[in-house]
Amino acid sequence: MPTIREIAAKAGYSPATVSRLLNNDPSFSISDHARKKILQTAQNLNYEQPNTTHGLAYQVATIFAVQPKQELEDIYFSNLRQSLVEHGKQANLKLTFYPDIDHIPHDIDGVMAVGEFDSDALHKLRQLTPHRIFVDSNPDPHHFNSVQPNLQAITEQAIDQLIAAGDTPIGLINGGYWNKDQQVTHQQDPRQKYFESRLRELQLFDSRFLFIGGEFSVASGYRLGQQVVQSLSKQALPKGFLVGSDPLAVGVLQAFNENKITVPTDTAIISINDIDIARYVSPPLTTFHIDTDDLAAQAITTLKDTIIFDRSQKRMVLVDAKLIYRKSFPNCKNKLATR
Repeated sequence: MPTIREIAAKAGYSPATVSRLLNNDPSFSISDHARKKILQTAQNLNYEQPNTTHGLAYQVATIFAVQPKQELEDIYFSNLRQSLVEHGKQANLKLTFYPDIDHIPHDIDGVMAVGEFDSDALHKLRQLTPHRIFVDSNPDPHHFNSVQPNLQAITEQAIDQLIAAGDTPIGLINGGYWNKDQQVTHQQDPRQKYFESRLRELQLFDSRFLFIGGEFSVASGYRLGQQVVQSLSKQALPKGFLVGSDPLAVGVLQAFNENKITVPTDTAIISINDIDIARYVSPPLTTFHIDTDDLAAQAITTLKDTIIFDRSQKRMVLVDAKLIYRKSFPNCKNKLATR
């Protein structure tokens, strides 16, 4: 990494000026021209802003558009919130949570959003600051940076695992995408899109094994599980299901257990998230572990980089997930991943 002196020499300013700017000295005043030239020089030299806790913290408005019930039920969002705060402190970003966009002041340095927003809310977010990022999803990649799980890779890996184990045909149990503009669910969630696309490509898609509900919740999973039971006899069940989230899968297991459908003997299950409860249900869930701490760290780094260097080009960072094998899908060759 280049030194402060190297950046100063290249930009034509003193090392003291460069140091105070890059270290966010709260008492330092500098012209916009000088600031942009120094930051552009640092960017061209691949300078990485160190994580510091001194100086004036950057003010980041944070909106969690996740229902309290959903956050309580799905520990994924609670863990994500906590990790964002912790990594923000380490990076000298002060995250302030606001109940809605109208309460956000206009003198913020950046904005971070999690959850579902209608088009009007997205427009308001764009007016607040050019330094903005979504975490876990991205409703508008042309105007927002994002850090999110690589759902396409996760979905395709799950399908490949089921096929490799001989578990075909394959079904999907998933929640719906909430369209706030139309106030309806049952829009196509990315997991459904990738699932259908991959199976159509393999000429294995069968709409009889597609069960789509509303929320990604235990209650919704239970209802969908009952739909499976009512629609298909035990003999007609697909060999395996991909279930869109662990809370959904917990509800599905409850419905299956009540109706004497044995997992994985009658049908296998692979889920997504690896929340704590996944290892304690019966049978324990084979599921993709999404590292919320890594998501948060990547989001904080991306947002801080955007603020410091005033980057205008939007970026989408996709984070991979690790498949954790448990008893809901035992036909795995890689036992080293078992825990």
